[in-house]
Amino acid sequence: MISRNKQQEYALYVIYGALVHRRANVDFAPDQALSDLTEIDYYENDIFLRELVIKSLVHLDQIIEDLGPHLVKWKFDRLNMLSQAILIMSYSHYFYVEKIDKAILINIAVKFAKKFVPGEDYKYINAVLDRVIPNE
Repeated sequence: MISRNKQQEYALYVIYGALVHRRANVDFAPDQALSDLTEIDYYENDIFLRELVIKSLVHLDQIIEDLGPHLVKWKFDRLNMLSQAILIMSYSHYFYVEKIDKAILINIAVKFAKKFVPGEDYKYINAVLDRVIPNE
C-alpha cells in the first residue's frame, strides 16, 4: 500500500502534468499518467489518490476561479506551475475529497513547496491557503 504522503506526491505530479499539457493545448490522460507513476493499474490505486487527482482536474476551472481573489497582487496564470499544482491539490483535498485540519493541510502544501518550488514561494502558498481554507 502506498503511504498517504506518497499518494499526495503522485497526485501533485499528475496535476502538474495536466497543467503543462493544458498550457500546451495537448491531450492528457490522468488515469494513464497515474498508472505510469505508481506502476499500478489505475483502478488498483487507492480511492483517495484517484479522487484527489480526478476531482482536482474535473473542478480545475472552478478551483482557479475560487483561488483568484486570494492571490494578492498576482494572477493565477503568472504563478509557477508547481505552485499552481500545489494550490489546486490543496484546495481540492479540502473542498472536494476530505476536510482535514487547516494546519495539517497547509503543512502538507508547504512541505511540497519547499521540496519542489524555488525560493521562498512556500510563504506565498502558505498565505493563500490560510486565506482560502476556513478556520473550523
